[in-house]
Parts: sequence; structure tokens; C-alpha cells
Amino acid sequence: MASRRSELGVRLAIGAALGAAKALSPLDVTALRRLGVVTGDLAWRLDGRSARVTRTNIDLVYADRDPAWRRRLVRESLRHTAMTLTEAVALWTWPLPRVASLLRNVEGDHRLRPGTLVIAPHFGNWEYIGYFLNTVAPLTALYQRPASAALDRALATARGRFGTRSAADSIGGLRRIVRALQTGGLVIVLPDQVPRGGAGVMAPCFGQPALTMSLVSRLLQRVDANVVIGAVTRVEGGFSLGFEATVDAVRDADPEISARAINAAIETIVARDPAQYQWEYKRFRSAERPGLY
Repeated sequence: MASRRSELGVRLAIGAALGAAKALSPLDVTALRRLGVVTGDLAWRLDGRSARVTRTNIDLVYADRDPAWRRRLVRESLRHTAMTLTEAVALWTWPLPRVASLLRNVEGDHRLRPGTLVIAPHFGNWEYIGYFLNTVAPLTALYQRPASAALDRALATARGRFGTRSAADSIGGLRRIVRALQTGGLVIVLPDQVPRGGAGVMAPCFGQPALTMSLVSRLLQRVDANVVIGAVTRVEGGFSLGFEATVDAVRDADPEISARAINAAIETIVARDPAQYQWEYKRFRSAERPGLY
């Protein structure tokens, strides 16, 4: 009974969110981002879970920086995270030509050959990369299936309007992305989510031990795919996309070596604008630091 009530609550929340998105759809991206700033500032003042985890992670990673600088970064990060939510109005409701108009620049797209695995961290608005990649080749996205079936369907529908096919983080999902790569499609993986169960290894990230998915290493032992690092940077009036080559270590059969290389690539991207990174994942909790969060 409690589970049914919870699912009903999710459905009602989804309906309300879709109604709000339709009401806000006439706004341009600048106005949507202003709304995100207001929402992020509210999250900062309320000091809820997102703010606390963001602050803990930033204090760990930038312990050598001035406390006032770290506080500013926490607030700016929460603003950018909120912008990702408010920009969803554009990505999930605007006609596709209007979504296309948000693209300001692309670098390295020549690296997107058939059968390419794109590793993209939670930087800028990573959802926009799905729109662009579908203009290159059919895209399959690996994702963590939420507990709510209603939310799972809503996310699949929203991303599917670009043509993206979803593959859950399961044995069946792994088979699906292997097939996608073997048949010349593109696959995107967000490598900085906290993996479930035993699907991860500890590898350094920003000088801290971080739980990192081992799926990329396992996947590349099964299929000889081209691999690139992708990032979407929030710029004035839209987004700039970049695709960069990876080091050979990403392909290593040892998942720890592969994870180290992936985390190093994430560090390079985040260093360009730390505020645009989503610092809300509890990546630095470990057996040695179980009470970190």
C-alpha cells in the first residue's frame, strides 16, 4: 500500500512538472537560466541535502582554497544544477528546430565515428548532448533505472523525443549497448554516477578516493569501440560542445587503471569551470569514511 501511494505521488509530481514546463515553454533560455539562479539560491539558503553534499565534496576537493571561495563555489554550483532543471523546459517541450538553435559551437565532432562510446560527465547541461548526438547517429544511453516506474517512463519519453534509446544498468542493458556499438551507433555513458552494488572500484579523483563505475572497462573488453570524452558547456544563449580523444588506459582490462584514466579526464573538464560540475553525487564515501555524508 505504501509503495502504491509513493508511486501515485510520483505520478502527481510528474504531471505537475509537465504542466509547469508547458507554462514556461514560451520563455527563452536566458529567462529559464534566471529562474534556475533563483531556484539554486533557494536551495543554498535552505541548506538541504543537495547543498550539504555539494559543500562536503567541494570542501574535500578544494581544501587548500579560501573558505569564502569555497562557499561561493557551492552557491554557483547549486545555481548551475538548478539551471539544468529549468533548461529541461526547453529540451523537453520546445520544437526540435528551436532546441537546435541553442547550439553555439562544436569542437571535435570529427571524432564521432560509427561505433563510438561517448563518456560524458555531469558538467554543464549533459542532457543537451543527447540532442546533438542523435543528429550524428542513433544514440543509446546507459542510465540508472529509478525506483519509480512512472519516473522511468517519463524520463524515457522525454529523452526519446530526440531519438535516444535507453539502456538500464543491467546485464540486458549492457547487451543492448554492445549491440548498438557493433552496428555503428553511438553510446553515451555518464561515468561519475555512483555505481550500484559491486559494479565499481575505488580510484582517485581530485586527490580523493572515489567510487567509480567499472562498466567502461568491462564494456571495452567485449567490443572494440572508438572512445571519446564529451562535455557540454553552458555559454551565453546556449551550449558549446566538445569531444576529445581518450588515453589508452581507459581501455585497460584492469578496471582500476581504466577508472583512474576516466577520473583524470573528468578532472580536466571540471577544472575549466568548477561551478558547472554537479557536485551532488556521494562519490567520496568509502569503507574508511562511512560517515562522510
